[in-house]
Amino acid sequence: MSNNYGLFTHRIAEPHEPDEEYAVRRALAASLRQIQDRLVRLDAPQNMLEQWAAQMAIIAGQVQEYPRRGQMAAFQRLYMEQGSHRDVLDAFDHEIMTGLSSSLAPPLSVWLDGDVVRGRVNLGLPWQGPPGRVHGGVVALMLDILMAKTQDMVHGIGMTGTLNIRYQAGTPLKTDIDMEARIQSLEGRKLFVEGLFFVAGEQVVRAEGVWICARGEYRWRDGFPLASRLN
Repeated sequence: MSNNYGLFTHRIAEPHEPDEEYAVRRALAASLRQIQDRLVRLDAPQNMLEQWAAQMAIIAGQVQEYPRRGQMAAFQRLYMEQGSHRDVLDAFDHEIMTGLSSSLAPPLSVWLDGDVVRGRVNLGLPWQGPPGRVHGGVVALMLDILMAKTQDMVHGIGMTGTLNIRYQAGTPLKTDIDMEARIQSLEGRKLFVEGLFFVAGEQVVRAEGVWICARGEYRWRDGFPLASRLN
């Protein structure tokens, strides 16, 4: 692969096509997700639980024998727009909620649709708070990821400054959750964003947040219709 990937040319939370290694990593992660989901109150015989625990202990020991590729070097190459396809996968494919190579990720799908960020997820029992409902902290995490993706519409990238959430109804498990996020305004280093969650067309969560640009000030990228309306 040619080394022409940059940190600011990669769309936030949108996966790249995997190479051979990452196709296998994603398959491993998918299997681990299934195990995590089924283990919640699994009514299996004691001897089967013991067998599985022994098998997983062997695998856990085997993976400890291998080193990790360095993270900082990959990010430095991406920052200099000299990153490889593998650097992009190493940097983003293990993200906590969206990374297809992460067994922690549901996964949450997030994409840019014109001047709207859209997302969708269906969460199982490992994400439960109240019975049958998604944990409120998990809702906050997903909002943070969804709303941060609005930075694909601007020059500049930064971190969450504030996130104010109104939980309007319980968010159910094992049900599609549809998401939207929009930029409300830019003010120098500050990016003001609104995020919404819907279940079967009913709004269940609303949030407002402020992102702070790490360097310089946020500026609109060309081609986004909100730019002419907000500035």
